[in-house]
Amino acid sequence: MSIVDFVGWAAAAITLLSFTVNDIFKLRLINLMGCFTWIAFGVMSKSNQVIVTNSTIALIHLYWFLKKNKA
Repeated sequence: MSIVDFVGWAAAAITLLSFTVNDIFKLRLINLMGCFTWIAFGVMSKSNQVIVTNSTIALIHLYWFLKKNKA
């Protein structure tokens, strides 16, 4: 298994793990880690679709954390 494959499988596992959590804060935090892993995978595999999609999702999560922190 190549390092690119390993990073892709790790990203998939982290993303799946995020949906097993009941706490929305933890779900978003774990999913954010998954997004960063997917972005790394996208860079390594030169997949702009993966990079753009997961960067956008990460920004949405970060916005939610900042908004939640102000409340």
